[in-house]
Amino acid sequence: MDGEHLLSAAKILAIFAVFLLFIQWVWIVIRNRQKEKRAVQARIYSQSLDVSSAAIDSRLGSGSFDRLQLKAGLRLSNSSIAVGLLLFLALLAIIQAFVGLMFVILLLVSAILFAVFYWNYRYQKRRRLIFESTPEVIDDVIRGIDAGRSLEQALVNALNDAPKVFFPLLFRLRSAVESGRDYTGLIDDFSKLYRIPPLTFVAVALRTSSHYGSAVRPVLKKVSRSLRSQQEMRREFLAATAETRFTAMAFAVLPLVIGASLIGLNESFRDVLLDTESGQKMLMTSIGLIVVGTIIVFRMVQGVGRG
Repeated sequence: MDGEHLLSAAKILAIFAVFLLFIQWVWIVIRNRQKEKRAVQARIYSQSLDVSSAAIDSRLGSGSFDRLQLKAGLRLSNSSIAVGLLLFLALLAIIQAFVGLMFVILLLVSAILFAVFYWNYRYQKRRRLIFESTPEVIDDVIRGIDAGRSLEQALVNALNDAPKVFFPLLFRLRSAVESGRDYTGLIDDFSKLYRIPPLTFVAVALRTSSHYGSAVRPVLKKVSRSLRSQQEMRREFLAATAETRFTAMAFAVLPLVIGASLIGLNESFRDVLLDTESGQKMLMTSIGLIVVGTIIVFRMVQGVGRG
């Protein structure tokens, strides 16, 4: 009995510790978002736009992890990541104590897959936004040049009116223009970061114009027309393959729905799968096969109409 009481007390303490970690994690996330909001407002509404190049580089991130966050538009501090990992590990320990190791492995694999899919969803969403907004940004640059502004001023003004996904490029480009440095490499780096090849053509045209004085306006017009043509073809292709893509996703989700229904409705079937070693092996194997099949279908659907 004493051992059981100690185990129950340990479980209660573990749950309480997880709750405290969760509260601390929420507080850190809210505090970081407030700091980020104040920093962005200070950049936007400040009369002085004197931003150092070091600050701009750190904003975009020099390391691989920082660039991964930038691609998905994430801003996670080291403290929030550490607390989140501790919270997740504590949750795994509680699940292992109450349920068993199999569910810990299942939850761990599910969390990794969710993180990968969530990152990819955000990255592809930002990439599509950049691809769809680039023609309008180029048109704004052309209008600025026609209005008598310099090429640099037209670029800064166009990016300032662009969606927020362009803001990292805006801050770096503005700093480079104000300090008199070459800014075309920034556009090239931005295009490689989000895999937008037409932006590379824009960077080459701007570099040629700045070095040799050639006219950049005709090149920008051609790139804008090419992008709009690609967008129109993409929309037509998506409309033509909508039924096929929906059917593929339905077949990918169907095994999960059927399996969950069988486990939930049939008690004997559930007991065999969850309480016996052979059932657990079959369950893990089937989940692994479903995950592999879902990833294949997802990659096929994701590639349809990609910009």
